[in-house]
Amino acid sequence: MMYYEVLERRKINDIYEINIANFKAKPKAGQFVSLIIPNETEVPLGVGDYDENSSILKLYIESENVIKKIGKRVIIKGPLGRPLDFTGVKSVLGVSNKKLFHDISYPLKIASKNGIKVSTILIEYGQEMDKFEADMIIVSLPLNEIKKYNFPERKTFIYNRWVKMNCMLGVCGICEIKGKLACIQGPFMRLDEIVD
Repeated sequence: MMYYEVLERRKINDIYEINIANFKAKPKAGQFVSLIIPNETEVPLGVGDYDENSSILKLYIESENVIKKIGKRVIIKGPLGRPLDFTGVKSVLGVSNKKLFHDISYPLKIASKNGIKVSTILIEYGQEMDKFEADMIIVSLPLNEIKKYNFPERKTFIYNRWVKMNCMLGVCGICEIKGKLACIQGPFMRLDEIVD
């Protein structure tokens, strides 16, 4: 946990992008960080992007209230959570909508860098889809949307957006889903382990 300089912040549609300088702890695909605003809040955020050469971490924040509290420096804890395991994976499909694509963009980038064939589907609200094919499918959609689609359960990993995380270390247990802790075993968790 350290203080980091905020290099840039900008609004892109309804989401804020911030760039964090000198972030040396390279995140793995599927991990997250915790943005801490002292005496205010702690927010789990998926890694939007990371540049190894410049050590710049890119994060996306949806809350205007949180962005208003961010000064020139922030505290970041992480990377946290379990990375996605691409061992033996030859193809990855990313499924999201335009607003949540930032949740899956970094894992897709890492998969591509590892020589894995990557494809994406951007779903519009209510769009019909019945077939999703790849060795691994990573998804970021609202829970009610996830349940509408017939994702293959054992090879689909869902980014947990609907679970409150508190300590981010597995101590408090508030992020428990069906016996699993999203902050430790996520934020990407296998569909059959978390959604009924």
